[in-house]
Amino acid sequence: MNYVRDLRALIGHAPVNWVGVCALVLNAAGEVLLQRRTDTGWWGTLGGIAELGEALEDTLRRELWEEAKLTPLKADFLTVISGPQTYQKLPGGDEFYQVVAVYVVREWEGVPVPDGEEGTELHFFGLDHLPSPLGPVDGEALELLQGGM
Repeated sequence: MNYVRDLRALIGHAPVNWVGVCALVLNAAGEVLLQRRTDTGWWGTLGGIAELGEALEDTLRRELWEEAKLTPLKADFLTVISGPQTYQKLPGGDEFYQVVAVYVVREWEGVPVPDGEEGTELHFFGLDHLPSPLGPVDGEALELLQGGM
């Protein structure tokens, strides 16, 4: 089952609300793990869309494993980001708004490895040296993280 693919087969590129998670994965130095996305070429946080009926905590675990081969040991809920500023239109034409639960992950296991499908690179960045451009939710989540540290 692939919720996004199945729904897009029914509705095409029409705008939708996607519910998902954003993981702010931090190393011991307080740097955040970002991936270079294959769909936009932008840097962004790890995370993604919940499958139909999936709990957000399960989405977080699944997405971290799929995108970076990481297992979160402890994830702290930070906030929900939603609204018109989350709108995106991907190069392929898909349009969406995001409703994203943001989690801070300071404890995790594994060695970050990009999946090659959603991301081509993974890199830790200092919060004062973030790359550009960032997706709208990624930028907002990172600003909140900076303000709370």
